[in-house]
Amino acid sequence: MRLATRSATQILTPQRGGFLRAGPWPFTHSLSWSAGCGLGRTYCGRYCYAQYLPNWVFSRAEGEDWGEAVIVKENAAALLGDELARAGAAGRRSMRIFMSTVSDPWQPVERKLRLTRQCLEVFVRYPDIDLLLLQTRSPTVLDDADRIAALPSAWLGMTLETDRGDLDYGPTAGAIRQRLTAIEALVAAGVRVQVAVAPCLPHSEGFADLLLASGAQRFVVDTFSAGDGSDGARTAKSPLARQAGFDWRDEGPARRLYEHLHSAGAAVGWSAGGFAGIPPGRLL
Repeated sequence: MRLATRSATQILTPQRGGFLRAGPWPFTHSLSWSAGCGLGRTYCGRYCYAQYLPNWVFSRAEGEDWGEAVIVKENAAALLGDELARAGAAGRRSMRIFMSTVSDPWQPVERKLRLTRQCLEVFVRYPDIDLLLLQTRSPTVLDDADRIAALPSAWLGMTLETDRGDLDYGPTAGAIRQRLTAIEALVAAGVRVQVAVAPCLPHSEGFADLLLASGAQRFVVDTFSAGDGSDGARTAKSPLARQAGFDWRDEGPARRLYEHLHSAGAAVGWSAGGFAGIPPGRLL
């Protein structure tokens, strides 16, 4: 995998429409310190919608496929500090930041570069932000559990699409149990956790009960069609659409999982409205 660095001019991207703005409490900004994702060659890379977005399309080298390069914004933390300072106290109090929509904050190169950690250390200086949602599928988030727990604005979103290990997960085959263990450890450390079943993959009948037992405070259930930002058009041209081995357009399993969680009294949301469903800090 090619690793490149560049100096960026902006790190907080205002959200004026689209997926993150759909919901009762929409996000105001997204934050990503890379174009491309080091998890792009694993199972999730087969359907990841980010491979079709400008962040990657206009950053990659000619002929590079998703997962073959990560282009790092080396000055991410410095920019973040500058932008949060310029926003002022009033501006920060309205900020709802999603980190990240286009790459995983704890992708493998994070253990070398620690750019997410540097950003967390900036956020510590600004406890007046309304919400920081840190979205990952990586158990290495535990490296920073104490830092996340120290942020009054932070929620950790853990992606967990299924409880089945018999699907063709490639390098991520062992990650399901590791992610469940990470959720339990994060909750024990005082971190607020939202589990994102996004997209919902084929799962066992006991999946909902497994999620409920994890200790997570919220859940979001999503599907390929509802969550790829194009009513399934992006997924339809992805490698997964040709290799899935199941009907990726069938929302029935996801709807049933949602209803199971809802009927159990869990705080659960659907797709975009679910992600943008964490109430402002003043209401929690």
